[in-house]
Amino acid sequence: MIYNIFDNLEFSKDREIEDLIFENEKIRLVRTASLGQATDYYDQEELEIVKIEEGSARLEIEGEIVGLKKGDILEIYPHQIHKIISQEKTIWLCIFVK
Repeated sequence: MIYNIFDNLEFSKDREIEDLIFENEKIRLVRTASLGQATDYYDQEELEIVKIEEGSARLEIEGEIVGLKKGDILEIYPHQIHKIISQEKTIWLCIFVK
């Protein structure tokens, strides 16, 4: 199956919109479209690898502020406490490794 990360995009001021691209017993691939949302803290069981396809974001990871821009890739390890502080109109590609 061919999936284009820029096709059929939908943004909402109320929430981030997640689209599942692929999932099996080991990985989950998700596209997230965000329109300025901040998030609560996350404490995940999975390794998460994120890539900014469009836009930019600021995250807090274990108390450290990290800025991401288009093209940046970031690993978030299991149980690494993190949240999104701010973001522009951003398209994320998120890989979750179980």
